[in-house]
Amino acid sequence: MPFDPFKGAMKALGLFLALSFFALFTFIPNLSNTAHAHAEHGTEGGIPTIDGKARLPEGSSLQIVKTTAFQFAMATNGNTRIEVLGEDKKPFLRFDQQAVFADLNSTGWHRAQQPGGGPIPAFIKDNKKLKPNWVQIQSEPGYGWYDPRLMNESIAHFDLLLRQGKQTIKVRVERIEPEPMQGFWRPTQIELAEFDHLNSLIPGLSGNTLMVSRLGSADSNYQILDDKAEPFLELRADGVWLDTAHRWADALGLFYDKSAKEQGWTKVSASNTITFNDPRLAQRPAKTDAIGQWTVPVKRLDDNKVSRIQGELRWQPVVAK
Repeated sequence: MPFDPFKGAMKALGLFLALSFFALFTFIPNLSNTAHAHAEHGTEGGIPTIDGKARLPEGSSLQIVKTTAFQFAMATNGNTRIEVLGEDKKPFLRFDQQAVFADLNSTGWHRAQQPGGGPIPAFIKDNKKLKPNWVQIQSEPGYGWYDPRLMNESIAHFDLLLRQGKQTIKVRVERIEPEPMQGFWRPTQIELAEFDHLNSLIPGLSGNTLMVSRLGSADSNYQILDDKAEPFLELRADGVWLDTAHRWADALGLFYDKSAKEQGWTKVSASNTITFNDPRLAQRPAKTDAIGQWTVPVKRLDDNKVSRIQGELRWQPVVAK
């Protein structure tokens, strides 16, 4: 099953993708920060990339991510209805309020089950007038799916078609050749916070992504603090909350309704885990032979004790083969 998201997210773009959220959120490494010594399948002619000028449907977020293969990952604010059209220009996915539905009788749905395009059952091939069979497949407003055009290296560009109301929106996808790179900055964790019911890890080889989990049936709530000891994320029993008024809110890579009039604490995931981009992990040394240090304070709210997640940034050269 491709991408059973974010489990609260692209709300947390807090995504489970083709491998499952936790295995993957081993993750979606930031493709622009990694260097490849040789071309991977699906990248000949460039990496499939969403046009930066593309106008997405209101209340939605869309990415192309790489797990075992390239796939689309989309989330909405849970207050809209958007349909995804297949290569045959017929809808096969529907984001409707707080859920996602699939037309199991559509060609697009079956094509989306494998990176190069899944097989189409005979009963669909032989019945062109088959009525749609819409079934709920996800109870969160986010999902991910394969598109064979992402892996077809002979296609330089194509349009992903989305429908919102009566409007059909074209999202241009084109292959962009990445600039050659000599290596990447690799964050590592060298010390965990000293709390029994809190865990953290670095889910990717590069970038500034950090995953924090509230474990088991812990009664304690935890706040993740910024570099001024101000909280911006809170892990509670009912999920993860973001202070949308915080100066880092837009830089964390989390999905929330930015059109809301009231700013403040907003739930961004129903799970016990949050994966976010921490600006401190992006503060790289000026020279590649230096070692960067980073610290993420965490406060336990039942006794206000503060502990720290600490780590390093080291330059990892890539040797071409």
